[in-house]
Amino acid sequence: MVAFLLTHLWQSTLVLLGAWVLARACKRNAAAVRYWIWFVASVKFLVPLALLQQLGDRLGRSLPEPLPVDAALVESASAVFVPAMPRDLATSDAAISQVLLIAAAIWALGAALLFLRWFLQWGSIRGRLSFAPEVSVDLPAPVRITSSDLPPSVFGIFRPVVILPREVMHSLTPAQLRAVLAHEACHIRRHDNLTAAIHHCVQILFWFYPPVWWIGANLLREREAACDEEVVEQGHEQEVYAESILNACRLGIMARLSTVAASTGGDLHERLSSIMSQERARPITNERFTLLFAAATLLVSAPLAAGIAHGAFREASDMGPVTFEAITLTRSASGWWPSAQFDPAHGRLRLQNYSLLQLIVAAYPCSIVNDETAGLDRIRYDIDVQWRGEDGTSERHLYRALLKQILQNNSNLEVHVRDLY
Repeated sequence: MVAFLLTHLWQSTLVLLGAWVLARACKRNAAAVRYWIWFVASVKFLVPLALLQQLGDRLGRSLPEPLPVDAALVESASAVFVPAMPRDLATSDAAISQVLLIAAAIWALGAALLFLRWFLQWGSIRGRLSFAPEVSVDLPAPVRITSSDLPPSVFGIFRPVVILPREVMHSLTPAQLRAVLAHEACHIRRHDNLTAAIHHCVQILFWFYPPVWWIGANLLREREAACDEEVVEQGHEQEVYAESILNACRLGIMARLSTVAASTGGDLHERLSSIMSQERARPITNERFTLLFAAATLLVSAPLAAGIAHGAFREASDMGPVTFEAITLTRSASGWWPSAQFDPAHGRLRLQNYSLLQLIVAAYPCSIVNDETAGLDRIRYDIDVQWRGEDGTSERHLYRALLKQILQNNSNLEVHVRDLY
């Protein structure tokens, strides 16, 4: 489980770094483009690439013949043989289990506190809105008048409600009020509360990982920038819109809640500078669109391809159970080249002058040969096997399965499968 978590974190971090590079490349494009780039990086923490690889593995197993795969993808099905762990290490395993149990308890406590905080905020706002009067405004959601300690914002995911503080409604000019409401209408059209809730789940699950909170800060900045750009594009005067945000902040109404999308959220200085700037977002070019599309395709297709290669390989090398009737494994005195006599019709296999390393490579064609396994080539064996197996299995499948069972039953070795994803 720990290895799976660490693998998932480094993979998600790699995607995050790629998102940062793409966001920098799209710096002069619309903020909405950068927002969705950061959102994909956030969702990646909820979707382990191992799930896509497992899907590809199922697809690969359904193929009639093994695929001709690239060497880089073949490593996803590689096998490494290492000496079996001695029994006297059980005590250290128990200590590690205790440490992992304590770490899991700390994680659960942190996640529970964050969820409780979010739930209490959500319940408090929901309770106050149930008694707030509603005003008739031409918006895609009802508008409710509240006290001044809540910012102009949107609350709710599937049935959103616009929150309008009474002091803001009375203090802003009609033009400023329209600009603020246009900003909130943009949040509704973009379903920002839904994407914010998804990222909040990421923060609850991975609260211990600082890059997750960095993603949240970038999402907040680009979300507000995207709404600001849309409000200005709709024809609202830049000065009027900037003054509406500034006046709302002067009234002491700031967005400090994670359960609402507010017009006073984000970095105020950065937002006002962007609103008053005469430079507008450039339309995304074909080159950048191709880059984003290629990155998204690679993110999904790479683990699928590795899974398909893995499944095809395992389908080609796995078979049903084999029952040994007799097996002899003796030290070889022959100095000749290794030889093999395979007679599946009579259930007989004879191997002469074979080392454990040669058996490994023959049983697992994608095995990794390194310094740890090189020593397995020093001693040679003569092996004589008689078996009973299932009918209808190809000779290639049967031969590999026999070698695997010889290794598993007659050597002090364990096999560990190392996945690329």
